Amino acid sequence: MRKVRLLFFSVGIFFSLGSFAQSITPATLNATGGKYIFTYYSVEWSFGESMAISTMTDGNSNVFVTNGILQPNTHNPATVNNTGVWDKDEIRILPNPTQNVIEIDFFSKQKGKVIMSLFDESGRFVGTRQFDYFGNGSIQRWDLSQYPSGMYLLNILLQPTGTSVAKKGAFKVIKIK
Repeated sequence: MRKVRLLFFSVGIFFSLGSFAQSITPATLNATGGKYIFTYYSVEWSFGESMAISTMTDGNSNVFVTNGILQPNTHNPATVNNTGVWDKDEIRILPNPTQNVIEIDFFSKQKGKVIMSLFDESGRFVGTRQFDYFGNGSIQRWDLSQYPSGMYLLNILLQPTGTSVAKKGAFKVIKIK
């Protein structure tokens, strides 16, 4: 019996020499966290303590990983696009099709006045919205609940300020009941 105890004690000492209680490298300890999705919104959270906060990217800057903070890619909007049309990563329209409210997300780095004009499928003018855009991301909402179901065309024009480039584009929006 003593030999068995001595054997277990020796094995325990052997494995404890290979373990450590604290690390000298940066680490994050999360107590809890989760994700909640409601329609087209997504919220992620984390509770814990971060020892280091840094942003890392791959060689082409296609992937950004930030430890310590959960965040979307709003700290670095779309790539600089100096053409006269909106690039696919500069504007997002959600949800499409919609029953009532659409959300127009802007990620362009260009600055200026944005003018949004809505036309129905026969080309008749329905409404307009405009706002000053500062090149750091914006979310605009447009309530379409008063309009009948059908296809609509959303024209978005950026009138530039400073060294920015004028942009324009048309986006199909489908309104359903």
